[in-house]
Amino acid sequence: MFFGIVGLFGQSTVSGKVTSAVDSQPIPGVNVIIKGSSQGTATDFDGNYSIEASPNDVLVFSFLGYMTKEQTVGNLKTINAVLQEDAAKLDEVVVVGYGTAKRSDLTGALTSVSSSDFDKQPLNDVSQALQGRAAGVQVTQTSGAPGGNFKIRIRGANSITGSNEPLYVIDGQFADISTINVNDIKSMEVLKDASSTAIYGTRGANGVILITTKTGRSGKAKFNVDFFTGISNVTQRLDLMNAAEFAEGVNFSDGIEVFTAQEIADLRANGGEDWQERLFQTAYFNNVQVSASGGSDKIDYYISGNYYDAGGTVVENQRFKRLNLRSNLNAQLSDKIKIGLNFNVGQEVGTGVRADLGVGLSFDPTTFAFDENGDYNYNSLNNLATSQTNPLVAAENNIRENTNDRISINGNFNWDIMDNLVFNTSGGIIKTEIHNNTYAPLISSNVGRANVDNVYRTNLYNTNRLTFTPNIGENSTLKIDAVHELVIDKSNSVFIDASDFFTDLVSYKDLSVANVIIADNRESNRELESFLGRLNYAFMDKYLLTASFRADGSSVFQKDKWGYFPSASLAWKVSEEDFIKNIESINNLKLRLSYGEVGNQGINSFGTRSRAVLGLGVNYPFDGIYATGVAPSNIIANPDLTWEKTKQINAGFDISLFNSAIDLSFDYYEKNTSDLLLNTQLPPFVGPTNKFVNAGEVENKGFEVTLDTKILQNENWSIKSTLSVTSNKNKVLSLNNDVPFIVIGDVIRENTFPVNPTRVEVGLPISTFRGYLFEGVWQLGEEAAAAVFNAEPGDAKYRDINDDGIISTDDITTVGDGNPDFIWGWNWDVSFKNWNLNFLMTGSQGNDIYNLQRGRLMALGAQQFHAVHGDYRNRWTPTNPSNIPSGRDGTEILSSQFIEDGSFIAMKNIALSYNVDNEFLNKIGLDAIRVYASVENLFILTDYSGFDPEATASVSNSDADVGIDYNTYPLNRSFTFGLNVKF
Repeated sequence: MFFGIVGLFGQSTVSGKVTSAVDSQPIPGVNVIIKGSSQGTATDFDGNYSIEASPNDVLVFSFLGYMTKEQTVGNLKTINAVLQEDAAKLDEVVVVGYGTAKRSDLTGALTSVSSSDFDKQPLNDVSQALQGRAAGVQVTQTSGAPGGNFKIRIRGANSITGSNEPLYVIDGQFADISTINVNDIKSMEVLKDASSTAIYGTRGANGVILITTKTGRSGKAKFNVDFFTGISNVTQRLDLMNAAEFAEGVNFSDGIEVFTAQEIADLRANGGEDWQERLFQTAYFNNVQVSASGGSDKIDYYISGNYYDAGGTVVENQRFKRLNLRSNLNAQLSDKIKIGLNFNVGQEVGTGVRADLGVGLSFDPTTFAFDENGDYNYNSLNNLATSQTNPLVAAENNIRENTNDRISINGNFNWDIMDNLVFNTSGGIIKTEIHNNTYAPLISSNVGRANVDNVYRTNLYNTNRLTFTPNIGENSTLKIDAVHELVIDKSNSVFIDASDFFTDLVSYKDLSVANVIIADNRESNRELESFLGRLNYAFMDKYLLTASFRADGSSVFQKDKWGYFPSASLAWKVSEEDFIKNIESINNLKLRLSYGEVGNQGINSFGTRSRAVLGLGVNYPFDGIYATGVAPSNIIANPDLTWEKTKQINAGFDISLFNSAIDLSFDYYEKNTSDLLLNTQLPPFVGPTNKFVNAGEVENKGFEVTLDTKILQNENWSIKSTLSVTSNKNKVLSLNNDVPFIVIGDVIRENTFPVNPTRVEVGLPISTFRGYLFEGVWQLGEEAAAAVFNAEPGDAKYRDINDDGIISTDDITTVGDGNPDFIWGWNWDVSFKNWNLNFLMTGSQGNDIYNLQRGRLMALGAQQFHAVHGDYRNRWTPTNPSNIPSGRDGTEILSSQFIEDGSFIAMKNIALSYNVDNEFLNKIGLDAIRVYASVENLFILTDYSGFDPEATASVSNSDADVGIDYNTYPLNRSFTFGLNVKF
């Protein structure tokens, strides 16, 4: 009794706050127990606690989902605890589409990306959060322009002329990811195998990305304010000749003295015009994010607003602004009824026209951008380098004002009819208005030219789900879902082209000033009705089965409107077997096998129909008066057109070792897409030139690896990493009517090349490069052999494939492949006390790039006269027998000379942050302060000679043109500084 009294009088009050290491938010309900006793308490809504304890006592902090932490009291009066997430995530609940499931019960291939995986890096786009963090997902930034595009592909490209874009589902609503602010995201689940995606039927053919946004939680209001600002510059510049070197090259290539020795000396002294310096600039960006959340036991809310403003690094008048507002509200109306309402409104505004880099970088460096009076030098003063106009004229004078307004509302109603029967219904609407306005004034177009495009879209959806979980025995569990869904998409658009303005004063705002006006309007409606049945069965919590069957009816098809898509998957929790249970190093081992079928309806609403052609182009004059004309359709109707089908098999395993210090997932898959929705070209004598048919087959197969490691976890240190590796092999197995190849039109073909740079060929990937085989340069002593091909020493040497003694388009062959052998991403998170270092490295291996930009800078192409690229310094001469051609070849830009290895390793993002100590925060009444700095695209290791090997698809977003570098907007290196405050 004496010792008990002494211990009692030795106690004092110890208080503090418990927060999460993930987001520094307070954690309510944490158990705080004195070790070895029953004495304890729990944290309140703000994470605060208070307890009586002695110096020798040990406080134990524990909470579901977090690692338990112990702390000796000693002389401390304030003990703040930061809890790490529990490494074991087997019981984590993930979204699987039309419901949720425990991770341990998954039977399909699914990758999760939590906000904790990317919230330490200042991002402005959802695609950035996925890049390098999800195996099987290839995210490519196709442009460095402000608000520039990303391309996302899941397990390769299935379709040749149809869409390969994944389906995005945000809180159960089908939407575009541009509608969401990355800071509002709680988690993303990527459904990859057909057993996971088949529940979405035709819409899931290219994979599904499920996005869950943040919600409030019980407690008083919490506010989160985040602000970052930064600067951006072009990551690297091209090696171009200066004005003096260019002048020497002109003299050499023309064989006459265009520039005297004195003029070259003056250029060397004065520098001439550096067009990269003229075109590239430092850009600034700002981002502000504010959110509030809270609630009670019956209702919770989350409200946020985001504003992002960024300039372009190419010429000074480009700007991109985005505003996004969101509110999520959930209410428990009774023990059996819950409702939710999500509201989102956003606007994106893009202004300014960027300079044409293809023209700008190839422009004459001996001609200054402006003359002595400050006026433009419109063309090269000596008619050198290129026939194009000064790139600043259009960039600094043309007008572009694009606006994208959208509003989305979706609600859900959940009714627990009985303990084992639940009804859920959800519905929503998305309205989008797109206004794209441009005007090219008289100074840049001579006649004044305006484009006004207005697009109005309405998307409606309703989903009804009934879930039944009968009790079928002690060792078995069963869940059955029945789903009905209806999706309606409507659009109305007006496109107006106007030209021949006599004044620039009104620009696109008053088209009546123009003498020529061409207007076109379109209306489109499409509907998709679906029925889905799914069951999940588990026996002894070791043997798992998921099966589903979906029927989709689409309005875009005429006869065969309905498609049917089954799937099934099995999983075996090997670690639950007796022969594994006793192996302490294995926490989890699960084998998975799945098969499924999905469809694709990726054609426009009138793709099966033939429509008459109207417009000015078919009007005809009678007695000097134009009458409205009607021309036959250029599309042949195909009422028999039906679903594109993809069948996929997947085998994989998940294993967790050493108390989940190591988590490894592996998947191997094979998928075949048949009855492709192929837009075929018909012979000209047929009349109509296009027809959609079901023909051809494409194969994708590969493997994915995800490795999560928790390297160090203690009171001061936390080191963990996630490595993802993806390999996909794509092959065209057949095409329409057994033709060996087809050529798909490309936007750069029309103006530059004698043949398309790519084509789709049986036995090869969808995107392969075409060109002549470059074999070096004709050298001295080879005059006779060169003369056969009308060439001489110094000219490019190409392989005469058909041995006819002529280099012609018959000698063009396959010269490269833009698809990588594998891609990877490696994310590291290192914390020491209040400091955190987070960085993401990405890489690609084995992909080729067609560097047509370099070909243009080497003076190849119909509009190019003289080389400006630095490689021309090492051109062939009788005394310098290099393999850089010195002669200009105006047509053979398509050659293996410009095929380069596009492999790279990039430090995509690195961020360093500091969390202010809790003791100081308590004094000023704040929950958290985080100060951070980051660098995006810090460095890139590559042999590629262009701007960036990643941004090589801006010429086209088509999967048939992967890896072409032509007039690409280079990626930027960005430096960011930010402050995050929570209270």
